[in-house]
Amino acid sequence: MSLKGTLTNRRGFLVSVGVGVCGGLAGCLSDGNDAGTPTTTQNDRSATPETDTPEQVVKTAPSDDAPMTTSTETSTTSTPSEPVSPPLRSESGTTSYGIGLAGNPIIANTSDPTVDIYYWSDYQCAYCKQFEMGDNGALPKLIRNEVSDGVARIVLLHYPNYGDHSWTADVMATCLWNRVKDDRPDRFWEWHRTVFENQQLDGGEWSSRSNLLGYARDIDGIDANALDQCMKQNRKQHEAKIKQERKRARNEGFSDTPGFVLYHSGSDQTTSFFGAQPYSTFKQQIDAYRNL
Repeated sequence: MSLKGTLTNRRGFLVSVGVGVCGGLAGCLSDGNDAGTPTTTQNDRSATPETDTPEQVVKTAPSDDAPMTTSTETSTTSTPSEPVSPPLRSESGTTSYGIGLAGNPIIANTSDPTVDIYYWSDYQCAYCKQFEMGDNGALPKLIRNEVSDGVARIVLLHYPNYGDHSWTADVMATCLWNRVKDDRPDRFWEWHRTVFENQQLDGGEWSSRSNLLGYARDIDGIDANALDQCMKQNRKQHEAKIKQERKRARNEGFSDTPGFVLYHSGSDQTTSFFGAQPYSTFKQQIDAYRNL
């Protein structure tokens, strides 16, 4: 089933672009097609609902190690792409598209890029892993090209989608980033990548709190005990922020992960699509924005 991305601006115009094929609960597995001929219709972003019931935000009340909701995804195993060490930075404030930057890891060489890429993900999502680490993963190529050139920055956002373990992973990621962002942001990325490397789709203990902390203990420069304490003391606070990010993703039209919004501040236009899109999908739209 072909899906449509959307190119919109705040004046209410929408242009659709074909981008993927739906596959499983985690999002869409791209069919590799390039964007089709744009068609224009009316779109009013202000009509997007801004409320989200607790049932929509959390399927079960978050707890540290309760059994997670088992996904029915089929494992998409592939040889990991060559690891990258992205330039990670911490920023504050809110972008002109209304995305808060404080407390979120940002992959960027500049705070004033041509294009922002807002990326919502779940550590238990197979298609997020494919986007980041698959043999044709788009993220390493984006980092080596558009991020390296200062054209794009990627803002990592939370969208826990598979029960308690997803929430635990996102809370731990938030605690870890806040601890290492100023001195050793590379430690966050090593943990982040390790979680995806250990990802399994059987609903097992790989994503339990104890195992997530175990990955942290194996990385030099991370104080796993302090990380554990942060989760005990600040979980509710971090969950509140994560819920807001998840609600924003739903308001953008994403029911699954990964979800992407490419924003060009110069024209106030956006392109939205979801699933493990190939690098060519991102590059085509970024190049179009560069030429505006």
